Amino acid sequence: MRKSLGLALLSILLLSGCGTAREWFRSDAEEAAAPVALTAIAEARSVQRLWSDALGEPEAGFGLRQRPALDGNTVYAVTGDGALRAIDLETGATRWEIALSEVSNRRGWLFWQSRITDGGLHSSVAVGEGLVVVVGRTGAVFAVNASDGSLRWESQASAEVQAAPLIVRGLVVIRSQDGRTVALDAATGERRWSHQRSIPSLSSLGASAPASAVGLVLVGNEDGIVLGLRAEDGAPIWEAMVAEAEGRSELERIADIDGDLAIGANVLYATSVRGVTAAVALASGQLLWTRENGGPNGLELTPTGVLLADKGGTLWSLDRDNGNALWRQDALLRRQPTAAVLAGDLAVVGDVEGYLHWFDPQTGVLRARTRLQSARIVAAPLASPTGVVVAVSEEGRIAAFRVAE
Repeated sequence: MRKSLGLALLSILLLSGCGTAREWFRSDAEEAAAPVALTAIAEARSVQRLWSDALGEPEAGFGLRQRPALDGNTVYAVTGDGALRAIDLETGATRWEIALSEVSNRRGWLFWQSRITDGGLHSSVAVGEGLVVVVGRTGAVFAVNASDGSLRWESQASAEVQAAPLIVRGLVVIRSQDGRTVALDAATGERRWSHQRSIPSLSSLGASAPASAVGLVLVGNEDGIVLGLRAEDGAPIWEAMVAEAEGRSELERIADIDGDLAIGANVLYATSVRGVTAAVALASGQLLWTRENGGPNGLELTPTGVLLADKGGTLWSLDRDNGNALWRQDALLRRQPTAAVLAGDLAVVGDVEGYLHWFDPQTGVLRARTRLQSARIVAAPLASPTGVVVAVSEEGRIAAFRVAE
């Protein structure tokens, strides 16, 4: 009788609330590392979901911060089966789709049987100068016409590429995970120049996309240094150390600049996984200031501040002129927020549980919230000039949202 009673009780617990049962058996360490519980937002603005669609399975690489691109009224995203898709921003309708690198699976043996994925598109997407560029899992570079998806040219990178390529001044610049930066002719795909930099034996998983300003290609590196290369021929012009690799072990010395750089009128801003953010003069590479606030994601600029999420999930705005804190927001602790993106009069981040959070970029006060799905949002959302926000979960769900005025 007692045994039957116990089984019945266990069944009720499992059926009525697995989450509650998990919480009972959660260790103190797990409790301390868990994302902070969300609280209601006072006078929250409503969020409208404009459309939603499926792109593919998580094995396709969405967990590597794979980010779509936005140009005008079109979103360009990769699918789980190795295609590139153009999507209408307002309606979610597919404008065109082209298969570039088909995905296949095979079985491999390494003490146990595992599935190995071949093919697929691996990098974030870049768009500009009438081209859409993306890199496959094996380093194959594809450039297609933005208007109809027709293939313009193909090339080959020296290693895998995670970050979005840069399209600027007739060049397609690609930064591969072996430390090589290559500039290809945007019209033909032919190599114009190449620069090789040694990388540490151990680095983090992410990658910073190349940027451009004042005739330079700007590259954040695994050793914590931002490199300024002359766009014309790839010659190194200056180096700026954002974070120094310090520590006894290779793990302690990780100092990667994984997040995308933010470019002001004459200043570059960068942040490192070591928790350091710096301002660098674009003309000389001179460090203007550094602050012990930083993390693995990119930066966003307001007229007065640098928006960032630190390693613990705190949102910050640092003064662009001196790095002093303008405000901090602790409501997303341990929720692994993405880089912030300006969206209309607000800014937005995604988090580990699939939520999108809109906040006032001048004060950090949360203004709106919605959930894409119960899967992590890894890449920073996209935002149009009209305030439409597009986000992708690591399980390949893409959706567009608009916050009510």
